[in-house]
Amino acid sequence: MKNILIYFDMDKRPSPFDILFAYDVGFDIVLPFSGVGVEEVKALVQDAMFPRGPKGAKYTTLFFGGTDLDAVEKMAEKARKTMFPPFQLSIALDPKGAYTTSAAIVAKVLEALSTKGETLEGKRAAVLGGGGRVGRVTSRILAREGVEVTIVDIAEEVGKIAERVSEKVGGKVRGVRVTSPEEIVSAAKDCEIVIATGPAGVELLPEGFLPKLEKCLVAADVNAVPPAGIGGIKAKYDKKEKEGILTIGALAIGDLRNKIEAKMLRTAMESEGAFLGYADTFEFAKELAEI
Repeated sequence: MKNILIYFDMDKRPSPFDILFAYDVGFDIVLPFSGVGVEEVKALVQDAMFPRGPKGAKYTTLFFGGTDLDAVEKMAEKARKTMFPPFQLSIALDPKGAYTTSAAIVAKVLEALSTKGETLEGKRAAVLGGGGRVGRVTSRILAREGVEVTIVDIAEEVGKIAERVSEKVGGKVRGVRVTSPEEIVSAAKDCEIVIATGPAGVELLPEGFLPKLEKCLVAADVNAVPPAGIGGIKAKYDKKEKEGILTIGALAIGDLRNKIEAKMLRTAMESEGAFLGYADTFEFAKELAEI
């Protein structure tokens, strides 16, 4: 039987990025569906479950994507609840790259800390631009790993975002609204980890401000579009020391991110009834980074 990936995307157009990845890891056919709503998932999943029979379940994978993190997660969960033995298809989800990117960020931070003989446990982290998809998932992973997280964002609802992250995974998560680099420094002054997850091409912390964070051990920036989210961190940096801080740029994060997505899709293709979410992507990240 052919390995088929059915790609449900809530956006107007499904991402060619994920489609190309699916073909490159070995799927024979990718069937993209765009503009999918949560209320449509049950019927669509049922139509995917039955035509190939119980034996075909192993060769049919569902992938969920889109820009709205909460909606994508609801769609995937609804799909999981729709299925039952022996019609259990594997499910993978990565809302606009939020899961794989976040897993790569935290794994690279852990890798950098390990060179100093440090771990994530008991550390404090500031996630700049943390109200977005990548920031929220990064905060989840950090909190699950025993990190005290401060979500730093210009959004007025940042406090509520932090509450939802904490409710989802537990741990200590707070939100701080900021409107200037000085306020970012104030919010992150006690943090050993600083991660920029803001919009592409938006500088959150100008060069010269990072050294003011005297307790910072590792700083990572996921922004590959100039200017960098944290001034002075170049995309190619991979644990490059600046002012006593190990810095990680977008290309180092992106290289691992791509390996994680390939691993996730390949695992889904080779499994039966798997459900691969952000916790799984972080496990893949640690395995691939050998930490």
